Amino acid sequence: MKIKKLISNMFFKRYKPEYIVIAFFVIIKLMLQIMALSNSGFFSDEFLHIEAGKHLAIGYADFPPMIAILAAIQNLFQSDSVFINHLFNLIASAMIIVFCGLTTIRLGGKWLAVLTTLLCILFAPGMEGTQLLFLPTAFEQLFWVLCIYCIINYTQFTDSKYLILFFIFGALGFLTKYSIAFLFVGVIISAVIYQRDIFSKKSLWVGLLIFFILIAVNLYWQIINQFPVIHHFSQLYDRQLNQLSMGKELKKLVLFSNPLTTVFWLTGLLIIPFSSKYKQYRIISFALLCSFILLFIAKGKFYYFFPVVLGLIPLGAVFYEQLLHNRKWIIFSYLIVLGLVGTYLLPQGIPIIKLDRYIKLYNLKSNKDGKIPMDFDNYYSTEIWNQILGVVKKTYTDLSLEEKRKCFILGRHYSMAGAVNLLGEKYGLPQAFSLHSSFEWMPEFDKDAVIIAIGESNWLKQHWEEYFNDVREIAIVENKYANKVNKYNYRIFLCKKLKYSSTELKKLIKG
Repeated sequence: MKIKKLISNMFFKRYKPEYIVIAFFVIIKLMLQIMALSNSGFFSDEFLHIEAGKHLAIGYADFPPMIAILAAIQNLFQSDSVFINHLFNLIASAMIIVFCGLTTIRLGGKWLAVLTTLLCILFAPGMEGTQLLFLPTAFEQLFWVLCIYCIINYTQFTDSKYLILFFIFGALGFLTKYSIAFLFVGVIISAVIYQRDIFSKKSLWVGLLIFFILIAVNLYWQIINQFPVIHHFSQLYDRQLNQLSMGKELKKLVLFSNPLTTVFWLTGLLIIPFSSKYKQYRIISFALLCSFILLFIAKGKFYYFFPVVLGLIPLGAVFYEQLLHNRKWIIFSYLIVLGLVGTYLLPQGIPIIKLDRYIKLYNLKSNKDGKIPMDFDNYYSTEIWNQILGVVKKTYTDLSLEEKRKCFILGRHYSMAGAVNLLGEKYGLPQAFSLHSSFEWMPEFDKDAVIIAIGESNWLKQHWEEYFNDVREIAIVENKYANKVNKYNYRIFLCKKLKYSSTELKKLIKG
């Protein structure tokens, strides 16, 4: 008994409980992510970013280049494995846990506040889902967290290196998703109000210079291409954001960040910035408040707010740990309920259970069209793509040798072309291309090219007959989990006698 106590004392003296909590949650986080990857395939948008890694550039029409750089590194493995193509997600997820925990400690939180912060993150289905998918959102959250950590360290130690690191991580965040500009604007407003002396610091201007050096190449690309980002956002507002109800988006934010975490991040949002007790951290708390307001005004989707919430949760966790330090049982009781609710909600954001069990757990029923609508196609994409590629393979196999030499695959949506190029190698399929969004990597071919075209439900034979004189519908692959009418099935066509050259086709079908 004495030996056990001695070992326990030695362990806890060497490793503070706060760091043990962080290490524990890193392990749990990675286990959840790996479990989810084993139960899922690829999400449709992931195919675009994985393909971008094969076509490195300093800019893309719909997204900054960082995601393509990460994809290029993963592509070195030349694997279609879900795990390999999410390696950076696993790293980013672990780092978010680590730095959210460290942020809580820097704010004065003890092990209970760290536990609270990390439980809130772990049991937020929306955050788990966005951190799992190989999309810019996962890495955007990481760079926000790192920037917030640097600002808190600077306010605590006034060490110039943290200002410089803030701009470095900010630049990497900018090259990941331009929305980190909301954090920068929030920090500037906050500094002008509460800490104007920061503008006289040499390190701030050095950091700002480094920031512009790091983003210069992408900024140059935007300039010479007449700022595609503005055109992209204009289209985004026309097609999606202007139709959003911000009331509904805030409800989704509460639901997908777990309703019981709201008390913590809402406290960080509305109480901490105006509390004299936490005025030392006002520059970051008020910056997060400004960022939240600006995102709301800009009509951001609910998941646009997740990086802000990740910064607010540690503030709220520290507040309640200190407020209830003599009544910790209240926090423990609340966290137990939070964990139970989160356990129920978690599969709605991350596929930690099999598809059949998921359908039974939430009692999902078929709609009037016989479909069981699913919001995330990574739950069922492996099954559907095996069917589609099987049809495409048979169609390609039935071609003559001469036709095979001049055969290409056209995906109406970028996910279709990306899926063929990633998953189609084992089927021996030719190169696929698309003319949708940023998927602009199109081979040159003549009018005698043979095209196997894949489209959604609403792309019927007559659509392809606008571009080809000979169109034959090969098969219809049903999608019983579609959540939109145009995804009810996938249609595969064999198209010959192209009316245009590949250059002319690109201009006509682009969209």
